[in-house]
Amino acid sequence: MPDSLYILAVVAATSGAAYAAGRRLGMRAGLVPAALRRAIRLVGACLLFWGGNIAIGAGVALLVRGLGLGFIWLYVNTDVSVLVLSAVQALVFESWRAQHHHEQERARQTPERADDSTGCPAAPGLAHEPLRGARE
Repeated sequence: MPDSLYILAVVAATSGAAYAAGRRLGMRAGLVPAALRRAIRLVGACLLFWGGNIAIGAGVALLVRGLGLGFIWLYVNTDVSVLVLSAVQALVFESWRAQHHHEQERARQTPERADDSTGCPAAPGLAHEPLRGARE
């Protein structure tokens, strides 16, 4: 079996196990396409960070060389640790972006708060609403 088929088989097996575990935990199968789109977005962000890190690292290495401050090998910027750290950068950035998106959606869905005549802010909603279970 060629190495590439072996790797695909291992990834397919772990993906199948993860799918089965998710279904057992009650996750809906219909959410898989959205999860796949998000994963592709994460991979894209990772590649952007990786390319940026390599480009900036190469630029700094050439600048250090040009200024006579020392010598940095260019290949150091292609170390696997740069890829791993780029993946972490992408995960953090995408999580931050998703949080921002959810906050914006929540702000759009929350109605304006009304003020009562005494200047005290009203409870969330368009007017004072009695608490559930409270006597009127």
